[in-house]
Amino acid sequence: MPMLLTSLACSQEEDALSTGLEGFYIHPKASSFTDLKLQSPLPEWFVKEYPERKMMGDQYLQILGNISIVGESADQIDDMKKIAHALLGFVDSNEDGKADDPELWNKYIPTLKGAEGRLVLYVTEEKQGYKRFDSIGPSLYDQAWSSNRDGEKLHTKIIMEELFHFLQNVIWSRYDQKSFGMHQKTPSIVAEAAHRAVRDRYYIYDEDCISSESCLLPEFFFCVMTDVLPGWPKEGAPSISEWTLKGQPQAIEKNFSKMLAMVKKLQRQGRMPLKWPSP
Repeated sequence: MPMLLTSLACSQEEDALSTGLEGFYIHPKASSFTDLKLQSPLPEWFVKEYPERKMMGDQYLQILGNISIVGESADQIDDMKKIAHALLGFVDSNEDGKADDPELWNKYIPTLKGAEGRLVLYVTEEKQGYKRFDSIGPSLYDQAWSSNRDGEKLHTKIIMEELFHFLQNVIWSRYDQKSFGMHQKTPSIVAEAAHRAVRDRYYIYDEDCISSESCLLPEFFFCVMTDVLPGWPKEGAPSISEWTLKGQPQAIEKNFSKMLAMVKKLQRQGRMPLKWPSP
């Protein structure tokens, strides 16, 4: 038995190294969701559904039955796989090979199709690669990254943060409006907490962001979750000048007890991740 375990560990390590994912989070049961095989060029049905997609690139990966990950070129393959593994880490937080929230991922997400409905994640070489499409409507993508960010390779924290924003902004805010909804007459639980955090200066950001719930809510909630969910690297973002309660779990619990009770309830129901998908 020990020899079998050792062989399996070596096999997983070799697979990680051979696919350019060394040092990154690898979902241990990714094969339950996808074979991670990319297609090139983009699938005909995907382009036919929204012809403007043909301008995006030539690498395609589909996971979770209905999530499209598009890469500008073969240079984005490693980053596409990293994004896929990280997303699986959020979707299957207990790593048992099943979506923690089957109602969301097995029933709701598959209904999102077409030019406006399908969920698309996009990776380009440079930021301007995806920004050049921002004037096109409906949008070609729901979340985007660049492999080259300010002269550095795309790293784990950026992938995790932007995926978390994607989950909250694009999915949770529609699927669970009472908890995450934006621009509502009756504020959602997160909206109520975010506005109070700005008022009490626990969360300090630029005026353009805090005046818009579509920016404020995901940015604020992300900051809170870096302290609440285990696995987030403590150094770096968010800064204590932005999130003044950073590293103070008791103060966070005291000031945002209603929101944290919501998080714990959703975690028990499998509707929120238990941890950050970090290596």
